[in-house]
Amino acid sequence: MAKGAYKAYRKALADVYGGWWCAWPLTQKVHVGDVRALHDGGSVPAGTLAGRGIEAKSGPTGAPGDIAYDAEGTVDVRFKAAGAAAQGFASLAAADAGALVEFRAGHSALVVYTGMRQNGVEDVAQLAQELIRRCWLGEWDSALFAVTEVISARAGTVLTAEKSGASAELKIQGEAGPGPLNLVDLAGRVAFHTASSVGLRWTGTDLTPCYRGVRIRTSWWRDEVVAEYGTTQPGRGLSADPVPELLLEQARDQVWSVVERVGPDDDRPLGGD
Repeated sequence: MAKGAYKAYRKALADVYGGWWCAWPLTQKVHVGDVRALHDGGSVPAGTLAGRGIEAKSGPTGAPGDIAYDAEGTVDVRFKAAGAAAQGFASLAAADAGALVEFRAGHSALVVYTGMRQNGVEDVAQLAQELIRRCWLGEWDSALFAVTEVISARAGTVLTAEKSGASAELKIQGEAGPGPLNLVDLAGRVAFHTASSVGLRWTGTDLTPCYRGVRIRTSWWRDEVVAEYGTTQPGRGLSADPVPELLLEQARDQVWSVVERVGPDDDRPLGGD
């Protein structure tokens, strides 16, 4: 997939979900409780918290909803009802319901997700304490972060433009609901017909468009833990004694001084592919 298509899609999601990673490729599944490693400006799978013996209960943290993003109004979408003629459509049959998507700016995107839900770790402070214990024993690498929040979607459709004037005709599959067609009707239920200068054309179901996570705050570990107790080394150093209760108390009472969110690099694909 061309880098321009990724950047257009990434910008679209960043405008809505700033500070979140976007799953790439779009078929990649990410779950709360996954462990990922920072690598080459992105992140790659590195197991799970459960696989390391760490329990992190999760639950809903946001109400369900939909998003339809059209690159700051630079995308025009015209709909065609089944059995009706519509100006500008060239490939859809008269019986088809569909949409004509036209881009007025290059490297822009149309992103439609429906049935979105947000789930997250219920007790980040408890998770922070567990990560401190692993760090103390030398069992947790600073390049690792734990996925603590995931936005999932029941279905989605994404198109990106390689240049201004790009266009595509989409056939809507299945029965349309009552009332006029709208952007949400395109999510996960279209077939792509003719297309011109379109980069990414993708549709699917059961997705995790966005996620974010936490890691032990590097400055805290370096300036407060290592400076006070020394470095972690097999057989000596930090791992020779139990974790100081003071560190665990700080995680309970001032969790965001101990852990930090891991932000994405907007210029690189974040799925490791």
